[in-house]
Amino acid sequence: MRRVGPVRVESNGSLQPKRSMSDRKASTASQFQEDAPDPCPPQTGYRISILKCLLFYLLAICTLGAGFLFAYWFRSKWIKLTCRKCQLDQAWCVIVKDQDGKECVEYTRELVGHEGRAEVEGSGSITCEKDPLIKPHAEKKSKPHIWVNILDARGRPSKYFTHRRLRYMYSDEEEKFVLLVGYDCNISCNAVHQMIAGGKGNNLGLSHSEHASKLLRYGPNSIDVPVKPYHLLFVEEVLHPFYIFQILCIVQWLNEQYYYYSGCIFVMSLLSVLASLYQTRKNMQQLHDMVKQSCTVNVNRENTELHGVSGESLVPGDVMVIPPSGMSMPCDAVLLTGTAIVNEASLTGESVPVMKTPLPQVEEAFNPDRHKRHTLFGGTHVIQTRFYSNTPVLAVVVRTGFSTSKGGMVRSILYPKPLNFKFYLDAIKFVLLLAIIALVGFCYTIIILQTRKYYLKETLLRAFDVITIVVPPALPAALTVGTVYALQRLKKQQIYCISPQRVNLCGKIKLVCFDKTGTLTEDSLDMASVICASGQRFHPPTSDPSSLLSCPLLYGMTTCHSLTLIDGKLQGDPLDVKMFNSTGWTLEEPGEDTSRFDMIIPTIVKPPLAGPGQDGVELGIMKQFTFSSELQRMSVLVKTLPSHDPKLFHVYVKGAPEKIRKLCRPETVPEDFFDVLSSFTQKGMRVLAVGHRTMDVAWHKADKVERDMVECDLEFSGLIIMKNSLKPETTPVISVLKNANIRTVMVTGDNLLTAVSVARECGMIEPDHQAIMVKADLDGAGSDVRLVYHLLGEGKDLAELLQSGQATPKAANDQFFPPPSVDSLNTYGEGSDGTRDTERVPFSLVIDGKSFELVRTHCAEILKKLLVKGTVFARMSPDQKAQLVTDLQGLGYGVGMCGDGANDCGALKAAHAGISLSEAEASVASPFTSKVPNITCVPKVIMEGRAALTTSFSVFKFMALYSLTQFMSAAILYAYESNLGDPQYLYIDLFLILSCAFVMGLTGPYPHLARRRPPGTLAGLNVFLPVMVHVILLVAFQIGGLFYLQSRPWYKPLKPDQHSQNIACSENTVVFQMSIFQYVSLAVTLSVGPPYRKPLYTNLLFVLCAGALFPFNAYLTLAPASWKWTAWLWGQLQIIPHPYLMFRVGLVELAVLYFVTTYILESYVFHSTWFHAALRVLRCKRSPSNPYKHVLRDMDPSWPPLGKREVIGEVLTDLPANTSSLFQL
Repeated sequence: MRRVGPVRVESNGSLQPKRSMSDRKASTASQFQEDAPDPCPPQTGYRISILKCLLFYLLAICTLGAGFLFAYWFRSKWIKLTCRKCQLDQAWCVIVKDQDGKECVEYTRELVGHEGRAEVEGSGSITCEKDPLIKPHAEKKSKPHIWVNILDARGRPSKYFTHRRLRYMYSDEEEKFVLLVGYDCNISCNAVHQMIAGGKGNNLGLSHSEHASKLLRYGPNSIDVPVKPYHLLFVEEVLHPFYIFQILCIVQWLNEQYYYYSGCIFVMSLLSVLASLYQTRKNMQQLHDMVKQSCTVNVNRENTELHGVSGESLVPGDVMVIPPSGMSMPCDAVLLTGTAIVNEASLTGESVPVMKTPLPQVEEAFNPDRHKRHTLFGGTHVIQTRFYSNTPVLAVVVRTGFSTSKGGMVRSILYPKPLNFKFYLDAIKFVLLLAIIALVGFCYTIIILQTRKYYLKETLLRAFDVITIVVPPALPAALTVGTVYALQRLKKQQIYCISPQRVNLCGKIKLVCFDKTGTLTEDSLDMASVICASGQRFHPPTSDPSSLLSCPLLYGMTTCHSLTLIDGKLQGDPLDVKMFNSTGWTLEEPGEDTSRFDMIIPTIVKPPLAGPGQDGVELGIMKQFTFSSELQRMSVLVKTLPSHDPKLFHVYVKGAPEKIRKLCRPETVPEDFFDVLSSFTQKGMRVLAVGHRTMDVAWHKADKVERDMVECDLEFSGLIIMKNSLKPETTPVISVLKNANIRTVMVTGDNLLTAVSVARECGMIEPDHQAIMVKADLDGAGSDVRLVYHLLGEGKDLAELLQSGQATPKAANDQFFPPPSVDSLNTYGEGSDGTRDTERVPFSLVIDGKSFELVRTHCAEILKKLLVKGTVFARMSPDQKAQLVTDLQGLGYGVGMCGDGANDCGALKAAHAGISLSEAEASVASPFTSKVPNITCVPKVIMEGRAALTTSFSVFKFMALYSLTQFMSAAILYAYESNLGDPQYLYIDLFLILSCAFVMGLTGPYPHLARRRPPGTLAGLNVFLPVMVHVILLVAFQIGGLFYLQSRPWYKPLKPDQHSQNIACSENTVVFQMSIFQYVSLAVTLSVGPPYRKPLYTNLLFVLCAGALFPFNAYLTLAPASWKWTAWLWGQLQIIPHPYLMFRVGLVELAVLYFVTTYILESYVFHSTWFHAALRVLRCKRSPSNPYKHVLRDMDPSWPPLGKREVIGEVLTDLPANTSSLFQL
């Protein structure tokens, strides 16, 4: 079997081979889609073995259908038992191993075409020429090319299977099934453009035969979520292991003549199934309605013909026309002509419309995520388009169906990434432990009853009854109670969740990352001032840009933006809107065919009519290179109107000051550039720089000019200073989180010094902490990484650091490394005797995206230190944000992320708890969405997570102890040859347990965050030891009640009857009356309050429930037989009255003593600090379990080495970033 290599794309369909590790890392932070699917997952082919099938079905019949249940529950194991391995091209089915290690069974199919769809030659190939537009991978020319045909080389129909709604085609060359992709891989931007002009004459669009062939290969362009009928859902629900166990329990109880109890459990189970069916089908219907989309699209077929076709018939390569009034995109398409205004809120939660521009004609490989400013994503809404000179707005379809961005989101909902939270896995282990206890009880019962000569049938019935007692069937439902109530409380606070299983994870959050602009600071920015520059010097600042005379900075502010008019209102980035409005200019967008000044101008900006110094000049924005997070800038090609030179164009570039400076000629940059820049950024100002140039280019070539030709050799124009004030809620929330020992980190694309200033202002960097900037760069040979640590202490700005070295930055790659002054950067104190104090002053590290990438690639050990001490990560790209979150998770942090824009989508989805600040009630961009646009939602989500996790622990312990209590009661009574009766089980399970379990979770979260997080595992001494103590106590008090009974002179031992269950006896009555008090006592004592939940008395329903049950139990114990209803109740519950009141009072006293004992243990022992310290001694725990704690413990006190330069010569591996691994949060 050959290793899968790069595969050439063919015009009829593309196969995507297994990518390199670097390619996978690049795709992990996709902005819209879920984790990229494996293009060639591990797969094994199987064919049916008649002999194995006969043996299996014979065994299944002999086991009364148990084998069929095994096949239903474990389909991959069933395939292995009934089939034999074979070659993949001969396989009837394929076992595919997912990225999370789960095995899935997929059945292979054959492509069957319809007559007229494709002409087939004798060789079995479609009569289709090789497409010259598709470029093979440039670096893999030596690899074989694969040409995918509907028929394979042997003339057989091509095989495929569908895995997680994606199609995998069999490749004869690779001898594997490989992911079928569209035009989003291995194709250049130029090749995409040639689809509408060139290549084969003047072709425009696919021919009918090409379309038919592709439609057969790719299938319909539909994201169909089928809604299963009720009867099928009912069968699937009933065949769940939980309900199978319920059915077996009901059969067992009927055999023991527990008719009332089994009938009630049957009715409750049926109602539970029906409720689950209703909710499941409702969710399926909602998802179906949400993703269902039907529309008619105009496409070009047969060169010039325009056809109106259904959106479901679109295939990759189709050329579609986007109408001026807009449309909802049924697929992913790349824009080739015209512009489009798109609302992407359904995918990103970002409500600001985005302008899409044509794909540049360059040799760069096309990628929908990298070229997202030119890609119309499926599921988004095109508001309007602009086209000129009767040229329609054209787009080429690149992905269809579930391969689109919308399809990826739907797949992430249908197949969520498993959260291997230790609590859930430990719960399964605990249930298995209960099953072992049940097996022990099963053997105990057989031994006890057989030694007393019971019939074998009666012995087995009672032994199986023990199993139904120990394993509580209501445990799964009870565990979800805390989460359900937490979601309801969050919804009331306008916080919505699409991933309920993450609620408990929020209780273990240890670190929260925040975006800056729009999250910590206000969305809108206020214009502070502008500073023009010329002749290597800055002019005096002005706070009113409209008062500027004609100058490049003013023209840059009026043209270098992505603003558009929608219904007469200026729309776009809030910063651009504020900047443009401050100039007083107006923006016009001409009609479809307005030819002013003898040329077509998409957008025109005009000065005010009576502006000072204005000469009536108008500027036409000819071409726009939209803002790129990676480049941190945007640019425009502008024409002055009217113009006497048709070849003279002006270029204006706006972006990050340090980026613009590098693009400008050094002689045009003011000498005090860093002084002025740092003076504003350290005050928290948002600073942008503008550069300009002129260029001569023919009009017909202006639209095809490349970005690199435009953004070079600029003249520095000046700075734009904008105020970005903190939201009033930011500082208090940061203080709350830090007081709760939750680390806060800022991850932003803004300037580093601006971010540091905001971090100091909001309290992320403490007043007594020093900010140390980490700068990294490669040496001249590119093999070693140089690290320098700059001190950014309060009152010492960057300009001072620069002046301490050299006036102008000179270093490799234009990276500034000033010779530091050791004395000025000394961060150690001196003692009173003049000796050096070795205690490091507290510090926080700050770093930019470029340095972070270098450190991450070459310096894994330094990266670990950076991750545990870093507070500000600035100039971070969207991919770097997501990677930072993943790296923090790899160190054992429970990571939360809060952001508001599309650039945060990758990080929001990667975090354990991503919270999007959006106006939508539910955004697929993150698990949580807050309609309140500030970070007050973060502590609320953490509080609810802690409360839900604590509730899950309490309910689990309660349900486990309830089962053990009932088991011990039955075991004790079996020793007396008695048992609990049908109505007694009914009273315990329905009236006591269910009522308590489902109101325990109503207790709300404690209003203050504690410094210690709740436990996250059940497999620890902190849980196991208290449970064992409770078991010992409940057994001791039940046996103590029996001893108390046997010590009475009037006691008469039971004379058992083997033909009866001997329920109505004194022993049964004492055990039953003691146990019903114990159930209520456990419910009260296990309802943990502060520091994670409110006090118990705030849960009124639970107080009423417990307040009613305890007196009623006392009534059953103390009431005299002469009372009207007492005798009837005793008869119904099959208990006998004790003749003496003082004995009954003694039983109640024992119950009160049990309650007091358990309450003291739970409230003052098991949750005390000294108890946990003792457990650590018992566990012999000497080292922390989380990797980040090891890094902090082993960190050299003298690090970082201020005043010295670190050189890292070895390339180290990345941090472990498998967030699906088990983490001890």
